[in-house]
Amino acid sequence: MPCMKRRHLLGLTLPLGAATAAGTTVQPQGEALELRWMFSSGEQRTQWVRVMERYRPDGLPVRSVELEQARYKAQFEDQLRERPAPDVMFWFGGERLREAVRQGLLAPLDALAERDGWSRRFTRAALDAVRVDGSLYALPLSTYAWGLYYRRSLWRRLQLQPPATWDEWLQQNDALRAARVAPLTVGAEDSWTLGAWFDYLNLRLHGKDFHQGLLAGRHSWQDRRIRAVLEHWQELWLRGDFQSGCERLGWRQVLPYVSRGASGMVLMGGFVALQFPAGVRADLGFVPFPRLRPRAPLVENAPLDVLVQPSHARHPRAAQAFLRHMAQPSVQAALNHGMGLLTPQHGLDPGDDPLQRDAAALLSQASASMQYFDRDSATAFSGPALSLLRDFVRAPEQPVEGVQAQLEALRQRLRRA
Repeated sequence: MPCMKRRHLLGLTLPLGAATAAGTTVQPQGEALELRWMFSSGEQRTQWVRVMERYRPDGLPVRSVELEQARYKAQFEDQLRERPAPDVMFWFGGERLREAVRQGLLAPLDALAERDGWSRRFTRAALDAVRVDGSLYALPLSTYAWGLYYRRSLWRRLQLQPPATWDEWLQQNDALRAARVAPLTVGAEDSWTLGAWFDYLNLRLHGKDFHQGLLAGRHSWQDRRIRAVLEHWQELWLRGDFQSGCERLGWRQVLPYVSRGASGMVLMGGFVALQFPAGVRADLGFVPFPRLRPRAPLVENAPLDVLVQPSHARHPRAAQAFLRHMAQPSVQAALNHGMGLLTPQHGLDPGDDPLQRDAAALLSQASASMQYFDRDSATAFSGPALSLLRDFVRAPEQPVEGVQAQLEALRQRLRRA
């Protein structure tokens, strides 16, 4: 999830070398429980501040360091290798977590999980996403559904219904183009946004087992099934269903087009709602990615955000106390309601927000879920692969076999490495 472009520092102490608003450098002022976090909106930061203000630790004060997403992700492994490392860090479930575990960089949380009854409280999908070789290595914190966001008032004005099938989708796109509205937009300059498109097309056409195996490197990207995925996607581009020029815009840059009704729908995760002005947010609708095969099981993208304890945390006991606090249903519910996300615990009300309720209903009805393209595949593969998909949508008239060959060459190169 993308986040803000600056660093915010909370608590009673500041990290070494942290720049203040005035641009000066503040040196550390004694021991503190150090947390590292990333955000996608100012509102999410506000919710985190509120959680921190309510936390009253015995002993150590708290220092929270918040970083812009790209910088945070790029530095995550290096931060885990620090001696001592931060005490608690924000991260992701799935393959991203497993990579850190395999390198011995994270502490197992089994004792904490058993003492606090995580197996009864958290959903099976959440625990599966943080379990590696039988042990739990992260505290599930937040989840969210991916789907298509649109302006309900625009749909009423044009007398449209959100599509449930591929044919309905194409018909709706025809109607939107006739009304001089670009049916779809995607901020493809940020190539990670394209992962959702590939995920859903492949999941809807071929199901979870094939998609999971593909991202794990067990299937060839030259498989005829991948050709079908790319040809469906190509059809939307060649029909002119995507907003002109969106392939060179960032994900935030395309949202105003949806706000103004110049673009009809955007495929994004639940965190995107807080990026819209409050008046627009109240008019947003959310629907699942349409079916491409009748009666096929619906598998949804539901990434899991987590908190981890580095293996070499300076204050492991204080870290465990903080994780126990953050595992409380009331704490997680308050944080996630404010951030527009969902709490991965059984029996918790998703809140009054219609978008959150719709997302919770979607996930409750899904046959299964995935993390996301770049959370379900190896880091060495996902970045280059998403760049190749960006090249594809920038020139969608190219033969899909060429893209398949490039993706397969990448897979083979990594297998030999």
